[in-house]
Amino acid sequence: MPERNEFGPAILSEVEEGTASWDAGLRPGDRIMKIDGERLRDAIDCYLLLCDEGPHDLLVKRGESMLETVIETGERESGLCFLEPVFGEVRTCVNSCMFCFVDQLPGGLRPSLYVKDDDYRLSFLMGNFVTLTNLDEEDVERIVGERLSPLYVSLHATDPEVRRRLFGGDRANRALTVLSQLIEGGIDIHVQLVMLRGVNDGPVLDRTLTDLRDSYGGAASIGVVPVGLSDPAAVGLSTDVVYGRDSSQEILDQLSRWRGVLGGAGPFAADELFFKAGLAPPDAPYYGDFPQAENGIGLARLFADGAVGLETPGRGAEHMLVTTPAGAWALEAGGVDEWGAYLLVVDNVFLGPLVDVCGLLSGRDVARALRTAGTEKRVLVPSIAVESGDFIDGVTLDEVRQETGVEVKVVEVNPVILRAELDGEGC
Repeated sequence: MPERNEFGPAILSEVEEGTASWDAGLRPGDRIMKIDGERLRDAIDCYLLLCDEGPHDLLVKRGESMLETVIETGERESGLCFLEPVFGEVRTCVNSCMFCFVDQLPGGLRPSLYVKDDDYRLSFLMGNFVTLTNLDEEDVERIVGERLSPLYVSLHATDPEVRRRLFGGDRANRALTVLSQLIEGGIDIHVQLVMLRGVNDGPVLDRTLTDLRDSYGGAASIGVVPVGLSDPAAVGLSTDVVYGRDSSQEILDQLSRWRGVLGGAGPFAADELFFKAGLAPPDAPYYGDFPQAENGIGLARLFADGAVGLETPGRGAEHMLVTTPAGAWALEAGGVDEWGAYLLVVDNVFLGPLVDVCGLLSGRDVARALRTAGTEKRVLVPSIAVESGDFIDGVTLDEVRQETGVEVKVVEVNPVILRAELDGEGC
């Protein structure tokens, strides 16, 4: 493994007034260098070092000055909020995955989009999926010893040859050993299987599910999602690996044969597979406790069920809601098309027709669609498409407003919040 810059300051973004940290004199912008003489790798170190009553000695850098203070937590909240959860370098991917989405991105986007994070700490803290290919024994010992559970793992296949092809090297099969160690150590693992048609579905998928049942001690959940491609040629692939209507139905049928065999682990199919197959989202019992909703598995059902019983907004027709074809499918499952709001379905020209998620809509595509629609309605854009005021292509909300002359507002696509916004009750 390459040498890692593991340690760094814990930069405070917020300090809640009245908490132990506030009383200790800590303020936003402070950099905690050490706690009880220990250097810090991440937020996990901070939480564990401060989990008892204390007192705890802190070495803090404020501007160019070094300060010392004492914090006593006891039963009180520490009140610490960190600018970033990892204080040293974020672990990045060491693989050459045959379908890597980052490798397909065009140039000129915000730098964060090109970072291939593969950090088990971000998996534990934020639910990011990791491959386990960059973990060593010390990492495994920390995960098990500190009970960093659950973790979210991109597995894709258990067949060694298929894994070499998918991940681009032998390191992929070391990850299977790590997976066994973590499960045996009592760590809950939520598995993601990204499917490429003709590569790791069919008999390969059956073997993967069999191995997860028999050889790896089980998984907390198994999510199955179709591959996402923007520029297949950039990674040497053709569109043959993409699922269409019939092939989506085939894999759904295959997964249905495994339902009940793996207990409560699923397998759970992504919303996109139901959309592609032309089916409505399954009822809530299909998803159990929705363990992989953030992975696009069950979001449509959660929205639909959350919309049950909500009154039709009185002013919905005054609004236009920006979405994608798959997004429209999910919104219509929740009855939003009956709320009077006009759904503006935007095709992804920027990243290509194979990309159909709202989170990857570009500002220029939204602006183009709005110019074509020629609307005077108030336009709502899903918050997942905008980060700090910017779309994925760097176009800002203000630029879309200026270019189209339309009032554009970001809204969280939560049925209660959306209904209130459509009725003019939003913030």
